[in-house]
Amino acid sequence: MKDEKPIERLKGIFVKEGTPGQQKLSRRAVYWSVLIAAIVITFALASFHRGGKEDTGEKIVPVEIDTVQTDSIEETIELTGWIRANNVTEVTTKVSGRIESLKLVNGEDRPVDVEEGLEVKKGQQLAVIDHDTYQAHLDSARAVVEAARVEVADAERERERILALYEGGSATEQSKDKAVTAAELAAANLNSAKANLELAEINLRESTIRSPIDGVVTMKHIDIGNLINIGQRIVTVADIKTVKLVVSASERYVGKIAEGTAARVRVDAFSMKEFEAKVYSVYPALDEQTHTVQAELRLENKDLMLKPGMFAKITLVLQQKNDVVVVPRDIVLGGKIDEPYVYVVEDDVAHKRIVRTGIVQADRCEITEGLEAGERIVVNGMYYLEDGKKVKVVKLEEVGLEAAQEN
Repeated sequence: MKDEKPIERLKGIFVKEGTPGQQKLSRRAVYWSVLIAAIVITFALASFHRGGKEDTGEKIVPVEIDTVQTDSIEETIELTGWIRANNVTEVTTKVSGRIESLKLVNGEDRPVDVEEGLEVKKGQQLAVIDHDTYQAHLDSARAVVEAARVEVADAERERERILALYEGGSATEQSKDKAVTAAELAAANLNSAKANLELAEINLRESTIRSPIDGVVTMKHIDIGNLINIGQRIVTVADIKTVKLVVSASERYVGKIAEGTAARVRVDAFSMKEFEAKVYSVYPALDEQTHTVQAELRLENKDLMLKPGMFAKITLVLQQKNDVVVVPRDIVLGGKIDEPYVYVVEDDVAHKRIVRTGIVQADRCEITEGLEAGERIVVNGMYYLEDGKKVKVVKLEEVGLEAAQEN
């Protein structure tokens, strides 16, 4: 009997001698009894195994902490735009004729050929159109004026003589009227001659083309020796020592973008350099199609590095705060359904702290209420915490490993 196996002993209990049908029924009862016993034993062993591993003390969560500090933070938006010249002038002619000269004359300096890229000052001579012809017209107009003045003087003397004779009864009324009319006609002729003289002076002056602004010649439209008509372009001059950008921002920023708002500008040609700019003006009406607010930025370009037509990336600084509490953005939990919160560690215990957030800049977040500089906050391992949980301060690489082992 000692050598019998447990299953055989169970069979001996349930299987009795009898008919084949009775033996078959007894065998089925044995199988069910063995199965139930196995299940009971399995659950008992599992319960014993779990009970043996249960800790009698409270579980401690490994975390990494940092000290709350103050810093500067900005609210910014990223925009794009095209560099434009501050002022672009198409230099045209008010007189017609042949281009005699197309040179920049700067006082006593040697004249320089007018070409694209030439820097010019307001009032400097750029071109001359048939100067001698218009000078001759002026001389002729002056001669006509002098002749008209002589005629006026002669007519005035004749009028005075006839009036004296008329008053003495020696001249008829018809002769008096004729003398008066001749004097008035001579005066009118003088006025016409003076007007023609003034026009001749204007034409002579306009035959010398001068730059209306300080700037750079960005396009030359005609060459020396060509004939030119009134209104035709000679050169294009652009003021690029100050350049501008027109940017569009979402409607929700209407109240945040104002004159004087600071901006930083980058262009691909000088990717390592950042240019400072300011909002010069904000358009009073939103774009009807895009419903965006448009603003014009201006920035100094003394070295002429920025060229009209360049594509620019603009960072518009809507507001900036200094000496405020700033924490990593990803340590602030909640905020969608419940209030945002962080975990503060005091005496190796994590406490849930409700906070209010302010400016968010990239991976940083301003805390306006709920935290003070110098407090210790959990920066890793916070997802395993609950309010009042005991913690163990470890290094970053140890947090995930120990948390996984604990769970």
